This record gives sequence, C-alpha cells and structure tokens, in this order.
Amino acid sequence: MKKSGSTLVGNQLETKKFKDPDVRKENEMRKTSAILIGLFVATVIFLVGAAREPQAAGKQPNAISLPASLDAFYPPQSGQPVYLMNMLKMETFFSGIVADIMENDIQGARDSYDAFRSQYLTILEMVPEWKAYYPVEPVERLGAQLKNGDPGSVMEAFGNVGRLCHECHLSTMVPAQQKYHWGDFGAVKISDPLSRESVDYTLFKKYLATNFAGISVNLGQGQTEQARKQFAGFRERFKTLKDACQNCHDDEKKYYVDSDVEKILDRLDKALSARTVDPGAVGALVQSIGQQSCSKCHLVHVPAAMARLKVQ
Repeated sequence: MKKSGSTLVGNQLETKKFKDPDVRKENEMRKTSAILIGLFVATVIFLVGAAREPQAAGKQPNAISLPASLDAFYPPQSGQPVYLMNMLKMETFFSGIVADIMENDIQGARDSYDAFRSQYLTILEMVPEWKAYYPVEPVERLGAQLKNGDPGSVMEAFGNVGRLCHECHLSTMVPAQQKYHWGDFGAVKISDPLSRESVDYTLFKKYLATNFAGISVNLGQGQTEQARKQFAGFRERFKTLKDACQNCHDDEKKYYVDSDVEKILDRLDKALSARTVDPGAVGALVQSIGQQSCSKCHLVHVPAAMARLKVQ
C-alpha cells in the first residue's frame, strides 16, 4: 500500500502521494522559494534596523570612533578625499625605495626616501589624534641605512617601517573606508512609484520585500489575481530600485538589476499572465530572482552596512 500525505495550501487541503516525484519537486521548489523570500525579508528588516539603530539606541556597544579632525579631509567637508590622496602619494614614494634598490640605484632610493619622509611628516600633522601611529625614529633609521648604502640593512629598516604602516592600517583603514566610502542607506531617499511618497531607502526595500513575498504567498493560497498584483507592484518598485543605485554609484550597474534579471522578470510576468498559472514554474522564477539579484546584492552590501554601524 502506498502511503499518502496531506499538504495545506492556503485554506485548501490537498491529498498527495508521497512517492509522486512531481509533487516532491514542486514542494521542494516551494520550500526553496520560501527560504529565499524569508532571507530577503530578514535582510531588509536588518537594513531597516541598521539605518535606525544608531538613532534609537544612541550608541553601538563596540563602535569604533574615528577622530573628528579626519572629517575635514573627506567629503562633504572636503571636495576630495584629501587624506587618502596623501596616503597614496606617500605609498608611491615608499614603494619607490624598493624599486630603486632592486635596480641597484642607491641614489634613486635616497631620493624616493626624501620624498617619502617629507610626505610622512606632512600626514603626521594632519590628524593630531593619530600621531602615535607615526613614530619618526624608525623612518630616520631607514634614512641612515640608505646613507650607508647596504641593501640588506636598508631592506631590514624598510620592513620595520612597513610594519608600522600595517599596524596602522589594521586599526584605521577599514573603519575609514566604512565611514567615508560606504554611504548611509538610511540617508537615501526614494520616490515610491506606488504611494507617490518620498521614503527612505530601507523602508522602500521593506515595501519591495512585501511585494516579493506576496507573489508566492498569494499563489500558494490560491489567490492568483492577488499574486499578479503583488508582482506588478514588485516590478514597478524594482525599476525604481535600479535608478536608486545612482545614489551611491556613478556608473550604470551591470549586475543585480541588469538586463539578465529583467529577462527573468519578463518570464515571470508571462508565467503569471497565463490562463492557468503553473506554481512550479513561478516558484522556479522567483527562486532565480532571489539567487541572481537579491542574494548576490545582499552578499556585497549587507556586510558593509553592518560594519558601518560600528563606526562613529
């Protein structure tokens, strides 16, 4: 005797055979889609919390505080990332020392060192709170070894200065990137095409997640017309989401919201517009959107948003 089981879909109780491969495949597809939608909604809830947590809680317990004086060297207070530009200039001279040594150009190495030392002392004065990261003695020792001209001694002294750079970068580079490079999602405003209201980015993503979840939920409940309406809302907001990328990105995005994802949306539109909607086909397309767009975008942006909470 073959065993049978019951599955509850919305308010309808259906009896299926456990060994029916098509049923198992459809159920697994629904489960996978539900998991992806759940992850998408949970991610949006996190982003909403991430944008509002600092105001609500006041402080993050393990927040990293960057010196206030550093703000003067980054937008919006400065037109350019002046501190970063000076650091890159210094690094060029520093690496130039090794390039010259490898070419047996000791005088060139001394010239590169002079330029490096000058830049080092300039940066040392830019952020008074960070002077401890810029001890002068190891730099002077490197200059002394260059005067002696012994490549082995020069490289040893070079390594000691390099370790200072590494230790400073471990403490300050990532927090600075999080504060000055990664934008604040909560500060982005979007014109919602459905409500016609200007809403913050995180609330907009919550609306988008609701539409996305509504497609599968309504279809699973046998409410096909409601699923179509949720898809229509999702697609309108997805178009707006693509435009919203320009709040942070200067160039057109070629992924997450590109033509490949649009083609999947076209196929989903066609599947939902059919006289008889195939839940399995719709579930597969919803899963594909979750994997190719939502999940991949979140893998890049959520860690940055989470890390940014730890920087003040």
